[in-house]
Amino acid sequence: MQPTSPHRFAGWRSLIAPVAAVIVVIAIPSTAEAHLVTSGAGPFFDGVAHFFVSMDDLLVVVALALFSGLLGKPAARWVLLTLPAAWFVGLVLSVFFAAGMEDCLWATGATLLGSGLLLSCNPNLPPWSIATIAGVISLLHGSWNGAAMRATETSAIASIGIVSAASVATLLLSATAVSIHVAWHRIALRVIGSWIAAFGLLALAWHFRPVA
Repeated sequence: MQPTSPHRFAGWRSLIAPVAAVIVVIAIPSTAEAHLVTSGAGPFFDGVAHFFVSMDDLLVVVALALFSGLLGKPAARWVLLTLPAAWFVGLVLSVFFAAGMEDCLWATGATLLGSGLLLSCNPNLPPWSIATIAGVISLLHGSWNGAAMRATETSAIASIGIVSAASVATLLLSATAVSIHVAWHRIALRVIGSWIAAFGLLALAWHFRPVA
């Protein structure tokens, strides 16, 4: 029996922080109220805070960013460009041009389930394909954020904070996934996707539960 090399587990340390962050976010109770977080530091930081405490938005970005990173640098670059741009377009359309684009439980569950399944199954998609999927999902989430801003008359500057936070999260997570080459480390990232998909499935089950 060969002794275990200490270098075998060195790469695992790089996964502890993102995994712990996901667990902490999942543990934080959230509400379904249509409002943005008030941080007290101005509308930009209100938008940043809203993104990081909104579990549905954050987990979708986690799944899409990690999945694009697992596919390689080209896919990660495409998603890094497409996700924030589509999120911002959704925000602008919802805030200034469209009304009634409210978030709903089944739609949120569907995006969580879809993005989580992509990460957990890790299909070999071309970069343009994952960029298109990320764009559509980001457009939806951006429109829901915009509806919340419209309903509460939040400053448009908050949208820049939301998009900036989504951009930074996408960059860091996709870069982390790209740098991982050990097979079982990549499997650990796919397990995170299964957790995200499970939350989406639970949201769908709760929405379509029979009401007595």
